[in-house]
Amino acid sequence: YDRTVDTHIKTLRAKLRAINPDLSPINTHRGMGYSLRGL
Repeated sequence: YDRTVDTHIKTLRAKLRAINPDLSPINTHRGMGYSLRGL
């Protein structure tokens, strides 16, 4: 199983959290993938 996408999502979440700790625009859909929530 390739974890490349998971690693990039983790990095993006950390960068977004550094800007605004209350912001969580990336949703995980187990077994399907990720989606962005409207800001």
